Amino acid sequence: MLKILHTADIHLGAKFSRLGNKGASQREQLRTTFKNIIATAIDEMVNIVLVAGDLFDANQQPQRNIDLVIEQFNLLNQNNIPVCLIPGTHDSLDSSSIYGKVDFEGKCSNLKIFADENISYKEYPEFSLTVYGKPNLSNRSYTSPLEGLKPLTSSKFHIAMAHGSLHIPEKIAEDDHVFKLEEVKASGMDYLALGHWHRVYRCLEKPPAWYSGPPEWIPDQRERGAVLLVSLSDAGEVKVEPKMLGLRDYDEVEIDMSGIQDLSKLKARISEGANQNLIRKATLKGLRDAELIVNPEELETELGEKFFHLSVMDESHPKLEEVTEDEERLIRSRFIKLTKVQIESLEGEEKEIAENALQYGIALLDGKEVL
Repeated sequence: MLKILHTADIHLGAKFSRLGNKGASQREQLRTTFKNIIATAIDEMVNIVLVAGDLFDANQQPQRNIDLVIEQFNLLNQNNIPVCLIPGTHDSLDSSSIYGKVDFEGKCSNLKIFADENISYKEYPEFSLTVYGKPNLSNRSYTSPLEGLKPLTSSKFHIAMAHGSLHIPEKIAEDDHVFKLEEVKASGMDYLALGHWHRVYRCLEKPPAWYSGPPEWIPDQRERGAVLLVSLSDAGEVKVEPKMLGLRDYDEVEIDMSGIQDLSKLKARISEGANQNLIRKATLKGLRDAELIVNPEELETELGEKFFHLSVMDESHPKLEEVTEDEERLIRSRFIKLTKVQIESLEGEEKEIAENALQYGIALLDGKEVL
């Protein structure tokens, strides 16, 4: 049995500027979660730790982050756990690379950084394991990180690391270090440890290819952070267990203002499920009563203490108290006239729906985003 801890996208040193005065706290939380990753690897008695890119958020780092990585990797070394690492898109192996400025391998004898331009490998005979990887040489590339990947040794287990995007036509940029499922299937690997996407995601079952996602919340992440504990048996079975280590959580809520009559109900709706480690983005949508005045900044200030961070976006629009036609705007005027005729022929719920449709239609014709 071979046991691996797979992590990626830790982003030490991330700025978190949109969190305001909470940014420093979240930067420190990244450091704490990184320590928790190392402690988990030791507690779970894994054979090896794989870091599939973006350990750092940028190649310019404060000394305390460099010292932290060296300290924690040496803690793994004291427990006879090797580490393999590839540079990603944020800490790419370019002329300013942190891996060129700091001799991490010299300071951590258990560390292998894949720094060859093409895919290279590192053998671990004690585990009958070979690990493969190549660095990202820049933050954008049309070259697949799996190009040329195939088993090159007689090891029982073959595992590759890559930092890039699974090809999804018309959704993924072609220069985002793209690889295709056909490359995964043809790789001959027993497991592929992926980085770059910010959520836990299985690309393929056989061979198993997984994104671990960031272990702690970073911008553009929409779920709790995790690492993957991967077990490979001699019989060829692979078990992947996500282990949640991140402290912060994130969610987005959309609030239909047509059902909100006063500010107290709006505040209650925004505050549902609040806790001190939740980062929430609340977006107000739809048509609201004209008398209901909404000030997003005041809502953030008043309700913000219930969350780690709260942002409120107001995309709602007040209902028109009087719908008037504008003969100079023929399409708008024609729409109002035809809809009013339709409303007069309806009753009850159907009439209410048509009246709301009139309000939405006017807002859209006025260039407002209400849906």
